[in-house]
Amino acid sequence: MISLTGSFVINTSASADEECTITIENHPFKDNDVVKLEFTDAGKKLKAFENNYLINVTATNTVGLKNFPDESIDENGDGVDIADINGKTGSCTLTLQSIKVPASSAVSPELQSLEPSAEIELFKLTFDKDVNGQTIDPYYYHAGTNEVKTNIVFNGQSYTALPVKVTGFNKTTKGTLPRPKFEIANTDSAISALLILYNPLHAELLRIKTCKKFLDASNFSSGSNASADPTAIFEADDRWYVDRVVNENPGTVVFELTGKIDMTNLRLPKRRYRESKVKI
Repeated sequence: MISLTGSFVINTSASADEECTITIENHPFKDNDVVKLEFTDAGKKLKAFENNYLINVTATNTVGLKNFPDESIDENGDGVDIADINGKTGSCTLTLQSIKVPASSAVSPELQSLEPSAEIELFKLTFDKDVNGQTIDPYYYHAGTNEVKTNIVFNGQSYTALPVKVTGFNKTTKGTLPRPKFEIANTDSAISALLILYNPLHAELLRIKTCKKFLDASNFSSGSNASADPTAIFEADDRWYVDRVVNENPGTVVFELTGKIDMTNLRLPKRRYRESKVKI
């Protein structure tokens, strides 16, 4: 985990996201990262406000803590109002609680280079065998990001170019679990046809992020690529599961996804499921 020391200011006259601001030079944090706040040599009043917080990057070297509480309880069980610590300054430590560590050591140097290779996002969609009662071959797509409009081969597998939009994939350790959306083009009603054949419920979506320089040699006109590396991916085992069909129209189909933890001990009948109808 990353731990950094900074200086804090408590200002109860500020907005809710900036009642506690922390200055750290050249910090790596991003909006909605989860951090653990610890005050240095703090009295019991400040200690009462130590916790995990979502952060809001307010300036280049400054972050604000989201949902900073109006009151808390100290170690003796006594109530502490935020007005009691208004104007306090000092030192503190922020520890990043959620971070995506690259699955390959080749990824970090590439992302930190002055001219990093274009990011490539690949998707493997596998319909659930238990729900459908049969094994179904996976479907492979890529989002066509960074103006790559042709099919892509990675680790020997071809991924079809198809407009895809994904949102809400951020993972945190506080609050409700993320419910990402996976929107895919319904060209010639191809996805609608799949939904007629198969039940999408609990279908697994594996997301693979890599860089163009790590793709197979067959993607390049020269037919060679010395930097090809099928292990060079951003995050290992980035898997999500279809929870429901949010929208289906001639243009696109939108799936709402959930993490594996929401699937625990859940049993479903083997039936075909659509947003608009159920087929037994």
